[in-house]
Amino acid sequence: MFDIVTVGSATVDVFLRSDAFVINDRGQESLVLSGGKIEVAKREMAVGGGGTNTAVGFSRLEFGCACVSRFGNDWAGSWLKENLEKENFDKRYLRQIKGEETDFSTILLSPTGERIILTFRGKTRVDDEIFPFDVLAQTRWLYLASLEGNVDLLEKIVDQAQKLKVLVALNPGNLELQHQNRLRRIFSKVKLLVLNEEEARGLWRERYLEELPKAGPEIVVVTCGKNGAYFCQAGKIFQEPALAGKVVDATGAGDAFSVGLAAGLIWGRSLSWSVRAGMTESLSVIGKIGAKEGLLTRRELEEKLERIGK
Repeated sequence: MFDIVTVGSATVDVFLRSDAFVINDRGQESLVLSGGKIEVAKREMAVGGGGTNTAVGFSRLEFGCACVSRFGNDWAGSWLKENLEKENFDKRYLRQIKGEETDFSTILLSPTGERIILTFRGKTRVDDEIFPFDVLAQTRWLYLASLEGNVDLLEKIVDQAQKLKVLVALNPGNLELQHQNRLRRIFSKVKLLVLNEEEARGLWRERYLEELPKAGPEIVVVTCGKNGAYFCQAGKIFQEPALAGKVVDATGAGDAFSVGLAAGLIWGRSLSWSVRAGMTESLSVIGKIGAKEGLLTRRELEEKLERIGK
């Protein structure tokens, strides 16, 4: 029996960092480059994707975890598979498909940690043919990251999880959020919904806080970057201030937050404690390049939370 199963993408991320990249804050990103050669100060490769990021995060916190994801048998997929072998989550549901191309991102990093992501989607999204529905009877929790717009499958998975009384945490991606009416019907079937402020405004416009108690899930959390996070439970809205820290690379911050948040809930901690655990995980990740490098062990997370008085 797994504590949690994650579902989502697996990507190869290439990070390029340069002082020439001047990028605005999240939600207002823009980048103008002049012609000619631009010097890059740092280049790194890492495995990314919401499915594998969260699987690694949960496994480092000592949860029994499996990941459902899909990638190709090209060079990128082979490199990705080799690097994931070093992690401790159950890999039986990773699907490497012959003839397919692996999702690939080039991430331009500014000196302030803001970034622009250039994404190639290799058509390797999780679909009905490869999703192991039997795993839903083998887990207590299910974490759903982006399914790259496959809302049909999302509905089927959530419906089956509900029948089996599996607790669902949902962090939809941009392609799912384009199907707002269908998503709203799914929300009432999930335990936990995690959004960032930009996504919440896309769903409910400027007065999104007023809509959270009516959204459907038992718990809704909206991350607001430097302004902390809002969370709603039992019709009441609360706010947690942000933790201070240096941003090196914001990639994977949302996945890390979701890991800490869900971990706290699984451990039976308060929602406030769990939100702060998410912030602590996120702060650790954005202090390093890549979405997995800063993910914490359980001991590290608990020590950091103890130092900040939570």
